[in-house]
Amino acid sequence: MKRNKLTILILIAVIFTLIMIILIRENQYNVNMADYLSREVQQENIRLKLLSGFVDNYNELQDEYLELNSKYDELAKDFGYYDDSWEEFIITGYSANDPQQGTNNIVATTFNLDLTRVKNLPIIATDPDVIPLYSIVEIKDLGAFISLDTGGAIKGNRIDILFNTKKEALLFGKQQMEVRVID
Repeated sequence: MKRNKLTILILIAVIFTLIMIILIRENQYNVNMADYLSREVQQENIRLKLLSGFVDNYNELQDEYLELNSKYDELAKDFGYYDDSWEEFIITGYSANDPQQGTNNIVATTFNLDLTRVKNLPIIATDPDVIPLYSIVEIKDLGAFISLDTGGAIKGNRIDILFNTKKEALLFGKQQMEVRVID
């Protein structure tokens, strides 16, 4: 009888020890996971801060560009250098990451759209034989855009405007508009 009690006590001690080991390991795992998540949150906060700075800089640069472009147009008119040579183009829209359109998040110039959270980037796809990549283009009544992309269907006097969503691109539809290359 004493032997059975001793065996039971030893068995209880072993089970208790195993339970304690499991609890200690679970606690260590939770501490490690909390440390990992804390580091990830810190890194994401740093990324968001950098991205916020990028967005602010982008918006400031866009405002400065619009102001400078307006002044340029005024000066060009005053000095007789104004080139008002608009050309007719067929303008359509597209969105990123749409397999049906054959698009992903990388444009032809390797700019990764997923690395930025800036909305309404003024990116267009052009035929590089007509409008070279990196050209700044003005579409009458829409504003300035930069040619950073190409497309299989974009040949000749065609331009595809990058929209945030496919719905916006479809709503824009297909339009004939006047275009000029600024730079």
